[in-house]
Amino acid sequence: MLAPSIHVIAERLPIARGVLRVLRDDKTGIREFRRAMVLAGVLLAIESSKELSWKPVTVTTPLGVETIELELEREPLLIGVLGASLHMLEGFQHVYPNAPIALIAAKRRESSRGVEVDVYYERLPNRWDGPVIVIDPMLATGSTVGLSISKAKQIGSSKIIVASVIASIHGLRYIVENHQDVAVYTLAVDPELNNRYFIVPGLGDAGDRVLGVTA
Repeated sequence: MLAPSIHVIAERLPIARGVLRVLRDDKTGIREFRRAMVLAGVLLAIESSKELSWKPVTVTTPLGVETIELELEREPLLIGVLGASLHMLEGFQHVYPNAPIALIAAKRRESSRGVEVDVYYERLPNRWDGPVIVIDPMLATGSTVGLSISKAKQIGSSKIIVASVIASIHGLRYIVENHQDVAVYTLAVDPELNNRYFIVPGLGDAGDRVLGVTA
């Protein structure tokens, strides 16, 4: 049973399964893959909006009638994990067009002991005490996402949300054990990692497929 902080969208939203069908299919071309990643970002942005703080505001309609709706108290900082997250970030920007963007680039090193992560580029604000959304399509071992969460905490974030397309049981366990205060939103949860620490059945290398190049 998953922790209450884990939210799996495809369990109750059929369109998420439709997006996954495109992303998982090895016959999907780059254009369709990118478009599906953007849509995945939109779905995750909308679903995770319940984690953010909203305030009531009064607006006047074209009929001259006042009514009360909601607006964000503060835009979230979007942290994209390069380069696989680029099109997911685009989807989030459709929902939060005024949100600031930060970037983290990490390279993983595989060994018999597991996976270690080296950050070779980051562009983060010196201080951010508002909400943060960490965006990474694949939450596999949890190492890269966990490092991104730690960096968000170091700059003072008051609320951290993780958005992924597919998460592994192993990766979710890692996040829950090390960052109990973080909410995770994912389209699907897959059961296994292979000997290269890729999610199975997964969708392959999300970075290679979205960028159209092999690292």
